[in-house]
Amino acid sequence: MKNATPRRTASHTLDLEHADLLAKVKLFAGLDRVTVAKLAAHLESVPVPGGRELFRQGDPADAFYLVARGAFGAFVTAEGDPTERRVNTLAAGDPFGEMGLLSDHPRAATIRADTDAEVLRLERARFLALVREEPSVALAVAASLGDRLRARDLLATGAAAPSAPPLRPIALPVRKRRLNDAALGGILGAAILVLGWSVGPPAGLAPAGWHALVSLVALVPLLALDSLPEGILALLLAAVWVLGGVASPGAALSGFSAEAWVLLVSVLAVGAAIASSGLLYRLALWTVAHSRGGFVGQVSALSVAGVLLGPTAPNATARVTLVAPAIGELIEALGYAPRSRPAAGLAMAALIGFGQMAAPFLTSSTTAVLVYAVLPPGGSIELNWLSWAALAAPTNLLLLFGLVASIVWLYRPRHPADAKGAQQPGVVRLQRKLLGRPTRNERISFGVGAGLLLGFVTQPIHGVHPAWVAVLAFVAMGATRVITLNTLRAVNWSFALLFGMLASMSRVFTDTGVDKWIAGSVSGLVGGLAVTPVAFVAALTLLCFAVSFALRWQAAAPLITIALAPVAGAAGIHPFVVGLIALIACNGFFLPYQSTTYLAMFHGSGGNVFTHAQARPAAIAYGVVALVALCASVVAWRAMGLL
Repeated sequence: MKNATPRRTASHTLDLEHADLLAKVKLFAGLDRVTVAKLAAHLESVPVPGGRELFRQGDPADAFYLVARGAFGAFVTAEGDPTERRVNTLAAGDPFGEMGLLSDHPRAATIRADTDAEVLRLERARFLALVREEPSVALAVAASLGDRLRARDLLATGAAAPSAPPLRPIALPVRKRRLNDAALGGILGAAILVLGWSVGPPAGLAPAGWHALVSLVALVPLLALDSLPEGILALLLAAVWVLGGVASPGAALSGFSAEAWVLLVSVLAVGAAIASSGLLYRLALWTVAHSRGGFVGQVSALSVAGVLLGPTAPNATARVTLVAPAIGELIEALGYAPRSRPAAGLAMAALIGFGQMAAPFLTSSTTAVLVYAVLPPGGSIELNWLSWAALAAPTNLLLLFGLVASIVWLYRPRHPADAKGAQQPGVVRLQRKLLGRPTRNERISFGVGAGLLLGFVTQPIHGVHPAWVAVLAFVAMGATRVITLNTLRAVNWSFALLFGMLASMSRVFTDTGVDKWIAGSVSGLVGGLAVTPVAFVAALTLLCFAVSFALRWQAAAPLITIALAPVAGAAGIHPFVVGLIALIACNGFFLPYQSTTYLAMFHGSGGNVFTHAQARPAAIAYGVVALVALCASVVAWRAMGLL
C-alpha cells in the first residue's frame, strides 16, 4: 500500500460537532473543562481518504491523534516477516499515537483508514507546551497509554507484536541558564559596589546618599543579566543598605508597609484566583469571538481598551497585574504559540494600553495625580480633569497611534504558522461550548472583580484607599473558598519582594538626600535650553530616559517636575509641559527592572508569553515614538498657549 501523507486542513474546520466527541473521550475524562477547551485550540482536523495510510510502522513519532469519524486499522509486521497483521481497529473517539508524545521512539504500528475518515491531530511540540502548564494532560495520556498497551497485547495473536519501547521522562523544553552571563553580572555588580564604596561622594551629596546610589547602580548588571531571582536581589539590596549603614531597617523595608505593596499583593492574589476559575479564559474567548480586523484589530482593541479603562483604575501596575493573566488566556484562545511573534505583540499592546499610556487623563495613573500635585501655578490656564485631558490629547494621540503602528509592524504574523489565530470562528465556538455554563467560582470571581473595579472608580466618594478595597476583595474570595492555599502558592512572591524594595527607594533616597542632589543636577543640565522649546523638549525627554535607569518612574517624574517646572515657567513654558514630558519619558522599559508595569506584565502572564528579548523592540519603539510625539506636540502646545 502506498504511503501518502493526508492533506491537513486548517484548525478552523473544528466546529460544534466536535464538542460532543471531545466531551466523551475517555482520555479527557479526568481533565477540567478549561483544560479541554485549551486543548481544542491546538487540534488540527485532518481528513483521510479510505485506504490511505496516516503513518507507517517505523516512521518518526511526532503527534497524537484522535479519531473523529470513520474507522482505522492498526497493522504490525514482525522482524524478518513482511506480512502485516491487524492488531486493532480504531473507531470514533479512540486515541492513538500516544507514544509519540511520551518518547522519541518510532511508530510501533502502521495506521490505515478503512473508510473515508477524519482525525484530530495534536503536534508533539504543542502538547509539550500545554503540559508545562497543565500536567494533568500528561497524566491522562499516560493512563490511556497503559490501557491501550494491555488491550494491544490481548488482541495481538499469532506472531508476537513488537514490544513497546520503555517510556522515558518527557523532555520538556527548558531554557538553559546562561552561567557565563549570570557570573558576569555578579562580577560587575561586586566591582561597582567595591569601587563606588571606596571613592568619595561628589560635591553636594553625603556619603550615605552616595553609597545608596552606588548600591542601586551595582544592582543594574545583576538584574540585566539575571544573575539571581529578582526577589533575592531585592532583599540583598536591603541588606547592603542596612549593613552598610546607609539606612535603618525601617527605612530599607518601608516599601513593605506601604499601601501600594498591600494593593499589589491583594490584586495579585485576586487576579490568580480569577484566572484559575476559568473566567478570564471565558472572557478571552468572548473577546476573540467579537473581534474584527485580525491581528491589527486585536492590537488596536487591547491598546484602546487599556487607555479607556485608565481613568477608572488609576494604579497602572494594578491594572496590568489584573489584565496580565488574561493575556495568556487570550493568546491560548487565539491559538498563537507562546513566545511567537504575534503572542509577544499582543502582550506589548496590552502593556502599552494598560500600563505605558499613563497620562491621557489626570486619573490615568497615581503618578499623574502626584505630578499634578507638585506643579506650580501656571498662569491663566487652570488645570482640572477636563483641561488635563484636552491639553494632553495631542501628545497622547500621537503616542498611541505611533505605538499601535509600531507594534503591528514589529510583531505582525509573517508566516502561515504565526497567523493561525487570525480567524478561528469554528474553534472558538467549539471552545465556548466545551466550557459550558459559568461555574460557581466563575460567578463569584465576576462579582468580586466587578466590585473591586467599582471600588476603585468610586474612591472619591467613599475615600477608602484602593489597597483596602483590594484587601476586602481578597477576603471575600477567601471566605467563599475561591482563594485557597494553592492560589497563594501561585502568587509571584519574587515580584512582590522586588516591588516592595522599589517602593522603599523613595524613602531611602529622601533620608540620604539623593533626591535633592539629583534634582539640582538635572536643573543645571537642562535649564539653559528652556529658551528654545523644541531643544528643551528633546533634551528633557532624553534626560528622563537617562534618569529612569536609576530612579523608578513613580519617583523620577515628580522629582524632575519639581526641579524643572520653575525653570521652564521662567522661560515662558507652562509647567504642565514639564510634567507631561516627565510622565511619558520616565515611563520607559528599556531594561526589565526599570518598570514595575512591565514586570507585572511579564510575570503576571506566566513568563512564557514573551521573552525580554522579544520585548526590546517595543521598548525601543516606545522611546523613539515618545521623543517624536513630544517634539511634534510643540506646535499644538504653542497654539494652546502653553508656550
